[in-house]
Amino acid sequence: MRRIRMAGSCLVAGLALAAIGASSASALPEIGRCVAKAGGKYTEGKCLKKTTTGGTFEWLKGTGGKNKFSATSGEAVLEGESGTKIVCTASTAAGKYDEDGTAHAIKGVEDVVAKFTGCEDPGIGKICHSSGQGEGVIVTESLEGNLGYIKKSAPKSVGQELHPKTKGGPFAIFECGLPASGGIKVTVQENKSGAPGSKEGGNCIISKLTEFNVMSTSVGDVYAASGPGKQAVQHFENLKPPFCNLETEFAVFPAPFERSTQAEIAEVFSEELLEIKA
Repeated sequence: MRRIRMAGSCLVAGLALAAIGASSASALPEIGRCVAKAGGKYTEGKCLKKTTTGGTFEWLKGTGGKNKFSATSGEAVLEGESGTKIVCTASTAAGKYDEDGTAHAIKGVEDVVAKFTGCEDPGIGKICHSSGQGEGVIVTESLEGNLGYIKKSAPKSVGQELHPKTKGGPFAIFECGLPASGGIKVTVQENKSGAPGSKEGGNCIISKLTEFNVMSTSVGDVYAASGPGKQAVQHFENLKPPFCNLETEFAVFPAPFERSTQAEIAEVFSEELLEIKA
């Protein structure tokens, strides 16, 4: 079977995204800073324990002016339900925190673009690339999305959803070899045509964040599969279908889209100390 690997910084519409947006409208989770301040509302450097008197720390929403981040990963895998895969050896990504106006509340990210290198389809022995890129280089479209609770009760679990900035648009489009010489065109995008094989995946994807409630300049960002074509995290807590799950077309000519998964472990780096408060 053919195989495809691709990084999770990728490299997250419809009713699913509306539900996700509603979930993220609550106070937490959000990104900000816990700073030392006499007379503050908190007693410790994570800003989790409130006090009415004698506090020494304060929670400040948003960044201190540095709202950009970068990310790196090792090998990443995009795999269709049928077993088709594509393999990239590494990835980088960049974006910024979505800092909301004068309130400075951050509940998500925007302008996220991921670049995968060393990409190939080993099943057919073809190197992959996006239009205008060199051999083995895949670049995603601009992505955005919100934070949310995968599990709100203890032990808590927090995730980051991503979807294409262009509503209904693709995560990425690329080729592995030339169709005329046995290659394929790959489109990672929800199929809304109703064609056979379409499962309305939601055109979004959710990763699990490995650190929160601590001031840090980095956080792990994990994408994983729980079965063929099934992303391990498909929705935030208490949300109903449609779920977040990638769909991909692997073909020379138009073909049915199939559920697909992304597997990768990335590390996201902020420009300053920040906390995902949950």
